[in-house]
Amino acid sequence: MPDFYTLYLIVLIAGLSHCVLWAAILYRYRTLPGVRYWLTGSVAHVVGGILLAIDGGIGNFATTVGGNAVACLAFHLNTVGLRRFHGDRPRWALHAGLLAASIMAMALTWQPWWGQNPLYVTSQCIPLVLAALYLARRRTRELGALITMSALASAITAHGIVACAVTVRLSGIAPDVSLVSLAAIDLLVFILAGIIWNFGFLVSVVDSLMAKVERLAAEDDLTGLPNRRQFMRQLTGECARGAAEPFSVMLMDLDRFKGINDGLGHMAGDAALKHVADAVRRIIRPADVFARLGGDEFGILLRGVQGDAAGRIAEQANAALRASPFLWRGERIGLTISIGVTSAVPGRHHMPEELIECADSALYVTKGRKRDGWTFLPFASRPNFGAGHAGGAKATRLPDRASRIPLAG
Repeated sequence: MPDFYTLYLIVLIAGLSHCVLWAAILYRYRTLPGVRYWLTGSVAHVVGGILLAIDGGIGNFATTVGGNAVACLAFHLNTVGLRRFHGDRPRWALHAGLLAASIMAMALTWQPWWGQNPLYVTSQCIPLVLAALYLARRRTRELGALITMSALASAITAHGIVACAVTVRLSGIAPDVSLVSLAAIDLLVFILAGIIWNFGFLVSVVDSLMAKVERLAAEDDLTGLPNRRQFMRQLTGECARGAAEPFSVMLMDLDRFKGINDGLGHMAGDAALKHVADAVRRIIRPADVFARLGGDEFGILLRGVQGDAAGRIAEQANAALRASPFLWRGERIGLTISIGVTSAVPGRHHMPEELIECADSALYVTKGRKRDGWTFLPFASRPNFGAGHAGGAKATRLPDRASRIPLAG
């Protein structure tokens, strides 16, 4: 069994490795919440390890109490960092009060040596219990959180066993219990647990960064709406279900967008697109997918609606923009949108492209008639374009059956 001097050196080395890890991550991702607290906690671990290694089990008041107090500070900082990482308040008053009480208790029990160990391990366990309870209340299945909770539980259990063993021996129930061996095993378990919960923090950081990348890959930079990739993914999912539930596809263009760009500049054009996104977003239901497909074109996947119900939502979109004037540098500019809508045929396995083509055809009917309105084109009435035609490019040449297309607005 290694002596405590060696174990404290291991604490020091583990703390240094964590310092390198969190310093590198903080340098690379300065705005990532929680990391600066984990780095500060690792520095505190190093300081605690140095003090305890200097003490080497001699029992000096300053090094023993100081080293354990700094170790407690490190665990409190880990818990604060965990809360900040997940976007919650750090609860400084609680942690400061608990740390102050722990230091006072360790200082007051310095002379009666038998009180030191249970108080030391209890003081270190308190912030770990707070961290474990915090993660448990979140009921998350995120891998990093599960790794962290497992490591925290191991550390708390190891410390709890030692505290119980000291109490049992001092009470005379089991006077032959080897506290030195037990304490050494406890410290080894605690060092390993510390490495593992820092690894859990790291896994959480990686998952967070990956989620951010995925979100950016599926989000339009200008409007904050889902982009074409995300829209097609959602539409493909609906089509794969074979239209078991009704759904409709709506495409919309901002009318005379080129005139805004050419006459007022691209900044005005960008502002106009954001204005359209904000106005239409207010009438979209949570289950729907409202996306910017590119340029001045937007798409909406309407779940659970068909036909007339989809048309009513299109009319609401037109009305929402009419009721929301666009102001550019003090000038009021009227914005309108042209909309094309189609609905999936119940029980049919659609291809996403054919529904978009049909909605695009309806959109061009609206543009060819008067703009600022909407057209519903039943899927069965879609024009039969041959290979090589852009969807809706010749929608004004609809067959006679398309005369039944209802126009609104």
